[in-house]
Amino acid sequence: MAARDILLQLTSYPVPTPHWAIDAAGSLADTLEAHLSAGLCQIYLPDVSKWLANKLTHADEAIAAENRKSQEWAKELLVTFAARIPEARRGAEILIECCSLISPHDLAQWARTRDLTVVPVGDGLDWSYVAEGLVFESGRPVLLLPQPKGSAHRYRSIAIGWDGSRAAARALADALPLLSAADTVELLVVAGDKELPTAAGRSEAQRHLATHGICAGIRTIEAQRRDAGSALCEEALALGSDLLVMGAFGHPRVREFVLGGATQSVLDDVRLPVLLSH
Repeated sequence: MAARDILLQLTSYPVPTPHWAIDAAGSLADTLEAHLSAGLCQIYLPDVSKWLANKLTHADEAIAAENRKSQEWAKELLVTFAARIPEARRGAEILIECCSLISPHDLAQWARTRDLTVVPVGDGLDWSYVAEGLVFESGRPVLLLPQPKGSAHRYRSIAIGWDGSRAAARALADALPLLSAADTVELLVVAGDKELPTAAGRSEAQRHLATHGICAGIRTIEAQRRDAGSALCEEALALGSDLLVMGAFGHPRVREFVLGGATQSVLDDVRLPVLLSH
């Protein structure tokens, strides 16, 4: 199945999403021959509710100034998006008003009808909170995108974290469009973190990829007191992989999720693009 519909998460405040994120997502859309939509959270700061506090501090005036700044940056981002993404690749421009903080719940409603959502990794935004919410609320894969070292990310060499779990199977399936375009694909199995998938399970993953024309190798790596997420990231970097694909684990607690250790470690230190699926 091809990925033809991508959503790029943008934000206007406190630091607007940098232009490199638009360029990198545009490069991904070119690779997949997909349409790229912008999901822009325009941050809105609410007024101070207490009259006396506002009278003494003039807080509402300061808040109004910040909201104007957020609005101006939102407009500038949409202009930049339209200028940098060719019309043939450009999808919708979605403006979402977010109160104080970006709401993954609001973004997830749009992400559910996209093949993939791209979350830029950088300063000025709690992007890990956004990514976590989108992974578990949208039901669609999320690509964590750090700033590329060159002009754009390449996706020629891809590593897949494989433990035979439901989440890993979902991630593998969601990554098929990128895997099909890659030159090198490696299944990475972490030993010492938890029970290994059976030999049959590993060979079945290879067989399944082969039916899609993807020739994948298998590597078993030792955890060596690392959690699976850290081991996978370090091995992917050592191999020179352009992308790491892995399942995201979380445990429901009331209406939130407590992240599994492997997922949390990946969110804590993103050094290459990571595709997460739940």
